[in-house]
Amino acid sequence: MAELDLKTRDYVIESLNKKFDVSLVQAVIMRLLVHRGKYWANPNLGSRFYLLRRSKDVPRNLLLAEQYAFEALEDLLDSRVQDIDITATQSEKSRIDLLIEITQLTGEKQTILYFVPVGG
Repeated sequence: MAELDLKTRDYVIESLNKKFDVSLVQAVIMRLLVHRGKYWANPNLGSRFYLLRRSKDVPRNLLLAEQYAFEALEDLLDSRVQDIDITATQSEKSRIDLLIEITQLTGEKQTILYFVPVGG
């Protein structure tokens, strides 16, 4: 599981399995943080979460958040990851929580908690 350290504003991964690759978790977080089309080396890298920040806080945003997350991570499939399972919930207003379960090619699983701000 990953948590946000409010002082440093960094993700702290608490349950990283020793068999799980840290660089893979970093690749996942980077793809979620970067705005799609803004990374100079690859315009297809990143997520469209910035669109949710400008939208109203409506229930359909849960589905959009799942779609945007999968779109950002799907290039990892087959090359570094066997499966990606994304579940979106809303625990409080103007915030969508994503539970991202990543299964490596070896079968090891890791769950990352990531949140997306919604509405402005």
